[in-house]
Order: sequence, then C-alpha cells, then structure tokens
Amino acid sequence: MKKTLIIILVIINGSFLTSCNSSDKKSEKVIVVKESDIVREKIGVNGMTCVGCEVTLEENILKIEGVVSVKASHTKKEAIIEFDSTKTDINTISKTIKESGYKPFNK
Repeated sequence: MKKTLIIILVIINGSFLTSCNSSDKKSEKVIVVKESDIVREKIGVNGMTCVGCEVTLEENILKIEGVVSVKASHTKKEAIIEFDSTKTDINTISKTIKESGYKPFNK
C-alpha cells in the first residue's frame, strides 16, 4: 500500500513539474530606445484588488508601442511605467488603464 501511494505521488509530482516547464515560452520583444527619450512615471490606479489585476494591467500597458516596462501594485495602488516619450505619452497610458477597467489618478 505504501509503495503504491509513493508511486502515485511521484507520478503526480512529475506531471506537475513537466507541465510547469513547458516549452511554450512567451516571446520577448526587443526595444531599442535612446536613454534620453525614456520617461519614468508613477500613476495612481484605483480598482486593482489582487495580483491578477496587476498582471492584467501590466499586459495591457505593455501592448502600447513605446512602453519599455511596467510594474503594477494593487497594495500601493500604483503603476510605475517606463516608456519612450517619442512614441507614446501619459494620456495614452491613462486611457489604456481606463479601458482595462481601472481608474488612473495623479500621485
């Protein structure tokens, strides 16, 4: 009985580990930007309640051409965004935040 239980646990654990290490990796985009064009803005964001909200917001903002990085925090009610000021602006980012279901505000 113990051997059967151990074998079942090993199989379950092994299948879990292989599913987490799948070869279906997201492609990363490479952005070349002049350092002098990069702007870092902190925007207040109301309406995020969990890590899932953070991920949703980050993914949506990263779709904007010129956005270099995003870090959203539901606990701090903010998003820190680095973007190429020659390709996008804070108004476009705020619009995307609203379209994602959240409320941007000046911090």
